Amino acid sequence: MLHRLSKTDAAPVSDPPKCTTFGGSNTHPSPFLKSPNNIGFNVMSVFFACTPNGPSQFYLQMPSTIEELDAAIQDTISQANSILFLNHNVLEEYEARQKKIESLSKSQEMEEEKLSNLTNEINALKERWLPTLRSLVSQINQTFSRNFQEMAVAGEVSLDEHDMDFDKYGILIKVKFRETGLLQVLSAHHQSGGERSVSTILYLVSLQDLTNCPFRVVDEINQGMDPINERKMFQQLVRAASQPNTPQCFLLTPKLLPNLEYSEACSILTVMNGPWIEQPSKVWSGGECWRSIMGLTSVAAD
Repeated sequence: MLHRLSKTDAAPVSDPPKCTTFGGSNTHPSPFLKSPNNIGFNVMSVFFACTPNGPSQFYLQMPSTIEELDAAIQDTISQANSILFLNHNVLEEYEARQKKIESLSKSQEMEEEKLSNLTNEINALKERWLPTLRSLVSQINQTFSRNFQEMAVAGEVSLDEHDMDFDKYGILIKVKFRETGLLQVLSAHHQSGGERSVSTILYLVSLQDLTNCPFRVVDEINQGMDPINERKMFQQLVRAASQPNTPQCFLLTPKLLPNLEYSEACSILTVMNGPWIEQPSKVWSGGECWRSIMGLTSVAAD
């Protein structure tokens, strides 16, 4: 690589190279090589004189001093900047926009790094609770499927996952009430009111072993059911509520089918209301049992 020479380096050339030179011959070198004012061209002349093919016309036309070279460089830059620049602010706008792009690129890199760190943190937290949740849903699904096979055809409970969109997580219940049908999501579009009631009560029964609460209340779950499903549903509810160490279950309903099966843990409470119960209420005020009031005790004794 060539470097600029200071004036102290520009001593007269006493022994010029034995090759082609500019402005002279091999035996009579050009006095130009000995001129201290022609340092830049002097160096180039020596360089190109030693090349096999000699210098090109482009370098022969270059200025002969460093000052002239610097001036020519500035002129060339000015000419390049003025090409097609009808608006003299275009270059400044371009440079400003280039700086803005660089700034935004750095900000993007920082935000991407921040996003990556937050994503890793979310994934770490997710791994703490998601396996436990999946296990609970699996237990619910086992109980739900077993109970559903006794009443209908098939049913399943699964966790509806949506990757990082946790607001959309939920429980997905799929059932089918016909052998030829497919499992469909429990909704008003696919099942009747009675079928949805059966599915709901079976899901609540499936939660019986997994949740701790003092009591449960089921309000008119049998409304809209056909007698067959209502009877099966009641049997499932009685069996689940009669298990040891399970909370109380209150079934509120305006009607019950006749000849239902009850366990020893079941109690029936009849609530009477209206203007016509004034006389019966007086009879109950003494605390007598229903058999004595109806005269069933005396009849049984006879």
